[in-house]
Amino acid sequence: MIERDAFLAALAENEDDTTTRLVYADWLDEQGEHDEADRQRKWPAAKEWLVGFCAANNHGPDEEDPYEWVISYADLLELGREAVAGADKDGFGFSCGNNMTMCDALRDNSAEFWRNWSIVTGVPLPPGGAERGGFHCAC
Repeated sequence: MIERDAFLAALAENEDDTTTRLVYADWLDEQGEHDEADRQRKWPAAKEWLVGFCAANNHGPDEEDPYEWVISYADLLELGREAVAGADKDGFGFSCGNNMTMCDALRDNSAEFWRNWSIVTGVPLPPGGAERGGFHCAC
């Protein structure tokens, strides 16, 4: 497992190193870990989608709404982790605080959000997948 540790250390140092990530995916294929290899190949596009989603749906505090929460890429990853960890028979989800723009965008793009979130985090979705994930606003 020395090779795996080296790949993971390099990616921990620079998660956006696409070359290392793709070489790691090839190595995973050689080890017979095809699902993880596929996830690693999808990772750069999934992260790009999530970062772009945050940029497009965070307007931040302004004169119109000085209390609007900004939900960063890192915040979205953590909120998703907490939601999935707390999943129950009724589903899972999280609050967007008072960021109604983000909340509406997450509702409109729920399946794509959860798919990309799962790829980036490597955390599988609970049974029922993205259809059970929801979002609410504290507004």
